[in-house]
Amino acid sequence: MNMDNRWVLLLAIAASAAVGAAVASKSRRRHRQNAHDLEYTTELKSWENEGGNVAPAPVPPALP
Repeated sequence: MNMDNRWVLLLAIAASAAVGAAVASKSRRRHRQNAHDLEYTTELKSWENEGGNVAPAPVPPALP
């Protein structure tokens, strides 16, 4: 019975470490994405303030 308790404890520690790593990875990815989005919006605003315009979407030619 004592050996079973050790395996359960080891399994619980391993599972919690895996969950912690997954949460940390997702948090880091979200932080990077937010930083990238912030940088993109500031660059876009500074570019637009210089007089630039966003290119219009291409219009496909009408079929006869």
